[in-house]
Amino acid sequence: MRAYIHAFQGKPWNEECQAACDGFTRLGIECVLFTTNEELDQRSGEDIVVGGMLMMHHSLAELGIQPPDYNYPEELHEYLGRNIRKVRLRDLQQERLPVFIKPLEEKTAKGIIVNSREDLLEYRHLDSDAEILCSDVVHFQSEWRCFVRYGQLLGIQHYAGDPQKTPDQERIRSALQKYREIPAGCALDFGVADDGRTLLVEMNDGFAIGCYRLDPVLYAKMLYARWAELVGAEDCFL
Repeated sequence: MRAYIHAFQGKPWNEECQAACDGFTRLGIECVLFTTNEELDQRSGEDIVVGGMLMMHHSLAELGIQPPDYNYPEELHEYLGRNIRKVRLRDLQQERLPVFIKPLEEKTAKGIIVNSREDLLEYRHLDSDAEILCSDVVHFQSEWRCFVRYGQLLGIQHYAGDPQKTPDQERIRSALQKYREIPAGCALDFGVADDGRTLLVEMNDGFAIGCYRLDPVLYAKMLYARWAELVGAEDCFL
């Protein structure tokens, strides 16, 4: 196998691409930097593609693969600590403010707290029938990304808030035991709420995900675990 890494001006496109390139190189895997679809078309079925969300969705779509939107897995609802519901954008007018919203379709708009109707201007480019995830507002003192490969915790990396406010690792491990349908590679983001509870912020699929200084080898292995699962290839790192 080879690792096709999205590049710009001969260098990995971003921090995640660089980390993946470093990790796969240390694992003895040839890394191919690409900038065009023509270069990408030279890959074989087991070759992994590494890039941003748009690039990854495009690469998987070419293989006829549409990854599911996880966001808040049903098996982990007890770890959310808040009510989350699915509504149409047009129906947000009926919600009591403030609320946190994010589009069901990933990356079509950023998640925001809506304090007034004017805040909805951020979503004016979306169709009024677009599905939105709407939740009670929880203020997190800190947020942490928990990287997972085949149900095993690889590392917990801080990415927002006060790094001194650390999450309850027993609660995180409890969530992993509960999550039976967990993808081969993913991340569960947990935060420490104002009242001290460790709550699930959201789940992120592992085919395109921020590394937040995770060890590059662990990061590469997690990426490939999910890629292999999605495309039906054998994971050569097992």
